[in-house]
Amino acid sequence: MPPTADQIVHFEEVVKVYHPSAGVEVPALCGVSLSITRGEYTAIVGPSGSGKSTLLNILGCLDRPTSGTYWLDGRDVSRLNDDELSDIRGQRIGFVFQSFNLIVTQTVLENLETPLYYQGVPPEQRREAALRLIGAVGLADRAAHYPHELSGGQQQRVAIARALANDPAIVLADEPTGNLDSKTGQMILETLDELNAAGRTIIIVSHDMNVARRCRRVVEIRDGLVFEE
Repeated sequence: MPPTADQIVHFEEVVKVYHPSAGVEVPALCGVSLSITRGEYTAIVGPSGSGKSTLLNILGCLDRPTSGTYWLDGRDVSRLNDDELSDIRGQRIGFVFQSFNLIVTQTVLENLETPLYYQGVPPEQRREAALRLIGAVGLADRAAHYPHELSGGQQQRVAIARALANDPAIVLADEPTGNLDSKTGQMILETLDELNAAGRTIIIVSHDMNVARRCRRVVEIRDGLVFEE
Protein backbone atom coordinates (compact mmCIF):
# COMPACT_ATOMS: atom_id res chain seq x y z
CA MET A 1 0.00 0.00 0.00
CA PRO A 2 1.47 3.43 -0.91
CA PRO A 3 2.37 5.74 1.98
CA THR A 4 0.21 8.60 3.18
CA ALA A 5 1.24 12.13 2.23
CA ASP A 6 3.00 12.76 5.56
CA GLN A 7 5.06 9.54 5.48
CA ILE A 8 8.43 10.42 3.98
CA VAL A 9 9.89 6.95 4.64
CA HIS A 10 7.70 3.88 4.32
CA PHE A 11 8.93 0.27 4.54
CA GLU A 12 6.42 -2.46 3.86
CA GLU A 13 7.50 -6.03 4.73
CA VAL A 14 11.08 -5.40 3.68
CA VAL A 15 13.24 -8.53 3.57
CA LYS A 16 16.96 -8.62 2.83
CA VAL A 17 18.78 -11.92 2.36
CA TYR A 18 22.48 -12.20 1.58
CA HIS A 19 24.11 -15.08 -0.23
CA PRO A 20 27.75 -15.12 0.94
CA SER A 21 28.38 -18.47 -0.70
CA ALA A 22 26.53 -20.86 -2.99
CA GLY A 23 23.55 -22.47 -1.32
CA VAL A 24 23.80 -20.42 1.90
CA GLU A 25 21.26 -17.74 2.76
CA VAL A 26 21.84 -15.21 5.55
CA PRO A 27 18.73 -13.19 6.46
CA ALA A 28 19.50 -9.64 7.58
CA LEU A 29 16.02 -8.07 7.58
CA CYS A 30 12.99 -10.22 8.24
CA GLY A 31 9.90 -8.38 7.06
CA VAL A 32 10.46 -4.85 8.36
CA SER A 33 7.51 -2.45 8.25
CA LEU A 34 8.35 1.08 9.34
CA SER A 35 7.10 4.59 8.56
CA ILE A 36 8.71 7.92 9.39
CA THR A 37 6.74 11.12 8.98
CA ARG A 38 7.99 14.45 7.63
CA GLY A 39 9.86 16.47 10.20
CA GLU A 40 10.34 13.54 12.55
CA TYR A 41 13.51 13.11 14.63
CA THR A 42 14.18 9.37 14.75
CA ALA A 43 16.98 7.22 16.15
CA ILE A 44 17.59 3.69 14.94
CA VAL A 45 19.59 1.61 17.40
CA GLY A 46 20.74 -1.97 17.59
CA PRO A 47 23.75 -4.14 18.41
CA SER A 48 26.24 -5.48 15.91
CA GLY A 49 24.63 -8.11 13.71
CA SER A 50 21.09 -6.88 14.38
CA GLY A 51 20.47 -5.71 10.81
CA LYS A 52 21.10 -2.02 11.57
CA SER A 53 23.70 -1.56 8.85
CA THR A 54 21.50 -3.30 6.29
CA LEU A 55 18.56 -1.09 7.24
CA LEU A 56 20.83 1.95 6.91
CA ASN A 57 22.00 0.86 3.45
CA ILE A 58 18.45 0.44 2.20
CA LEU A 59 17.30 3.71 3.79
CA GLY A 60 20.17 5.47 2.04
CA CYS A 61 19.46 3.80 -1.31
CA LEU A 62 22.85 2.10 -1.17
CA ASP A 63 21.15 -1.30 -1.48
CA ARG A 64 17.79 -2.79 -2.44
CA PRO A 65 15.44 -5.11 -0.57
CA THR A 66 15.26 -8.76 -1.59
CA SER A 67 11.49 -8.37 -1.28
CA GLY A 68 9.06 -5.84 0.09
CA THR A 69 8.71 -2.17 -0.78
CA TYR A 70 10.54 1.02 0.21
CA TRP A 71 8.89 4.35 -0.55
CA LEU A 72 10.97 7.53 -0.16
CA ASP A 73 9.25 10.88 -0.41
CA GLY A 74 6.33 9.36 -2.31
CA ARG A 75 8.40 7.28 -4.74
CA ASP A 76 8.88 3.51 -4.78
CA VAL A 77 12.67 3.21 -4.82
CA SER A 78 12.91 -0.47 -3.95
CA ARG A 79 13.27 -1.68 -7.54
CA LEU A 80 15.37 1.08 -9.09
CA ASN A 81 18.57 0.24 -10.95
CA ASP A 82 22.00 1.44 -9.81
CA ASP A 83 21.95 4.65 -11.87
CA GLU A 84 18.47 5.56 -10.64
CA LEU A 85 19.47 4.87 -7.02
CA SER A 86 22.52 7.09 -7.49
CA ASP A 87 20.28 9.91 -8.69
CA ILE A 88 18.00 9.49 -5.67
CA ARG A 89 20.98 9.56 -3.29
CA GLY A 90 22.23 12.76 -4.86
CA GLN A 91 18.87 14.50 -4.90
CA ARG A 92 16.84 13.31 -1.92
CA ILE A 93 19.23 12.07 0.79
CA GLY A 94 21.77 13.99 2.84
CA PHE A 95 24.45 11.80 4.42
CA VAL A 96 26.46 12.57 7.56
CA PHE A 97 29.14 9.95 8.27
CA GLN A 98 31.16 9.12 11.36
CA SER A 99 34.40 9.64 9.41
CA PHE A 100 33.28 13.00 7.87
CA ASN A 101 34.24 11.87 4.30
CA LEU A 102 35.34 15.33 3.22
CA ILE A 103 37.53 15.68 0.12
CA VAL A 104 40.95 16.44 1.59
CA THR A 105 42.24 18.27 -1.51
CA GLN A 106 39.33 20.72 -1.52
CA THR A 107 38.64 23.70 0.68
CA VAL A 108 35.55 23.85 2.86
CA LEU A 109 33.78 25.95 0.23
CA GLU A 110 34.75 23.56 -2.57
CA ASN A 111 33.52 20.58 -0.56
CA LEU A 112 30.13 22.24 -0.36
CA GLU A 113 30.08 23.19 -4.02
CA THR A 114 30.90 19.67 -5.24
CA PRO A 115 27.45 18.05 -4.76
CA LEU A 116 25.85 21.07 -6.41
CA TYR A 117 28.23 20.74 -9.37
CA TYR A 118 27.06 17.17 -9.93
CA GLN A 119 23.46 18.36 -9.86
CA GLY A 120 24.19 20.82 -12.65
CA VAL A 121 23.85 24.00 -10.58
CA PRO A 122 25.54 26.98 -12.35
CA PRO A 123 28.82 28.26 -10.81
CA GLU A 124 27.50 31.51 -9.34
CA GLN A 125 24.54 29.76 -7.74
CA ARG A 126 26.85 27.02 -6.40
CA ARG A 127 29.10 29.59 -4.74
CA GLU A 128 26.17 31.51 -3.28
CA ALA A 129 24.55 28.36 -1.89
CA ALA A 130 27.84 27.07 -0.45
CA LEU A 131 28.53 30.38 1.32
CA ARG A 132 25.03 30.36 2.77
CA LEU A 133 25.42 26.79 4.05
CA ILE A 134 28.82 27.33 5.62
CA GLY A 135 27.47 30.43 7.34
CA ALA A 136 24.52 28.45 8.65
CA VAL A 137 26.84 26.09 10.56
CA GLY A 138 28.97 28.94 11.90
CA LEU A 139 32.10 28.40 9.82
CA ALA A 140 32.07 31.30 7.37
CA ASP A 141 35.56 32.27 8.54
CA ARG A 142 36.85 28.80 7.60
CA ALA A 143 35.60 28.75 4.00
CA ALA A 144 39.11 28.80 2.50
CA HIS A 145 40.53 26.20 4.91
CA TYR A 146 41.22 22.57 4.07
CA PRO A 147 39.82 19.70 6.17
CA HIS A 148 43.17 19.00 7.87
CA GLU A 149 43.15 22.59 9.14
CA LEU A 150 39.87 22.05 11.01
CA SER A 151 39.03 20.33 14.28
CA GLY A 152 36.93 17.17 14.23
CA GLY A 153 33.83 19.09 15.27
CA GLN A 154 34.37 21.67 12.55
CA GLN A 155 34.80 18.94 9.95
CA GLN A 156 31.55 17.34 11.04
CA ARG A 157 29.75 20.68 10.79
CA VAL A 158 31.06 21.01 7.24
CA ALA A 159 29.75 17.49 6.57
CA ILE A 160 26.33 18.51 7.90
CA ALA A 161 26.33 21.60 5.69
CA ARG A 162 27.26 19.44 2.69
CA ALA A 163 24.40 17.05 3.53
CA LEU A 164 21.99 19.97 3.21
CA ALA A 165 23.35 21.21 -0.12
CA ASN A 166 20.68 19.55 -2.27
CA ASP A 167 17.78 20.30 0.08
CA PRO A 168 17.29 16.57 0.81
CA ALA A 169 14.08 14.91 1.86
CA ILE A 170 15.88 13.19 4.75
CA VAL A 171 19.19 13.66 6.55
CA LEU A 172 20.69 10.29 7.44
CA ALA A 173 23.38 10.51 10.14
CA ASP A 174 25.43 7.36 10.72
CA GLU A 175 27.14 7.51 14.15
CA PRO A 176 27.64 11.29 13.70
CA THR A 177 29.48 11.70 17.03
CA GLY A 178 31.48 8.46 16.89
CA ASN A 179 34.86 10.12 16.21
CA LEU A 180 34.33 13.09 18.51
CA ASP A 181 34.92 13.79 22.20
CA SER A 182 31.83 14.18 24.35
CA LYS A 183 31.82 18.00 24.38
CA THR A 184 32.25 18.27 20.60
CA GLY A 185 29.72 15.48 20.06
CA GLN A 186 27.22 17.44 22.14
CA MET A 187 27.69 20.45 19.85
CA ILE A 188 27.05 18.32 16.76
CA LEU A 189 23.89 16.90 18.29
CA GLU A 190 22.72 20.42 19.09
CA THR A 191 23.23 21.31 15.42
CA LEU A 192 21.06 18.34 14.40
CA ASP A 193 18.49 19.37 17.03
CA GLU A 194 18.31 22.82 15.44
CA LEU A 195 17.90 21.38 11.95
CA ASN A 196 15.01 19.24 13.14
CA ALA A 197 13.42 22.18 14.94
CA ALA A 198 13.54 24.00 11.58
CA GLY A 199 11.55 21.15 9.99
CA ARG A 200 14.23 18.76 8.68
CA THR A 201 13.56 15.02 8.83
CA ILE A 202 16.55 13.61 10.73
CA ILE A 203 17.35 9.90 11.11
CA ILE A 204 20.29 9.04 13.38
CA VAL A 205 21.72 5.53 13.32
CA SER A 206 23.68 4.85 16.49
CA HIS A 207 24.66 2.24 19.05
CA ASP A 208 24.74 4.94 21.75
CA MET A 209 21.47 5.21 23.68
CA ASN A 210 22.52 8.59 25.10
CA VAL A 211 22.55 9.89 21.53
CA ALA A 212 19.32 8.11 20.65
CA ARG A 213 17.38 9.50 23.61
CA ARG A 214 17.79 13.03 22.26
CA CYS A 215 15.47 12.03 19.43
CA ARG A 216 11.71 12.14 19.72
CA ARG A 217 11.40 8.55 18.60
CA VAL A 218 13.65 5.51 19.10
CA VAL A 219 13.36 2.42 16.90
CA GLU A 220 15.35 -0.62 17.95
CA ILE A 221 16.32 -3.37 15.54
CA ARG A 222 17.01 -6.88 16.80
CA ASP A 223 17.50 -10.03 14.73
CA GLY A 224 16.28 -8.27 11.60
CA LEU A 225 13.05 -6.98 13.14
CA VAL A 226 12.14 -3.52 14.44
CA PHE A 227 10.68 -2.63 17.81
CA GLU A 228 9.58 0.75 19.14
CA GLU A 229 11.27 2.02 22.31
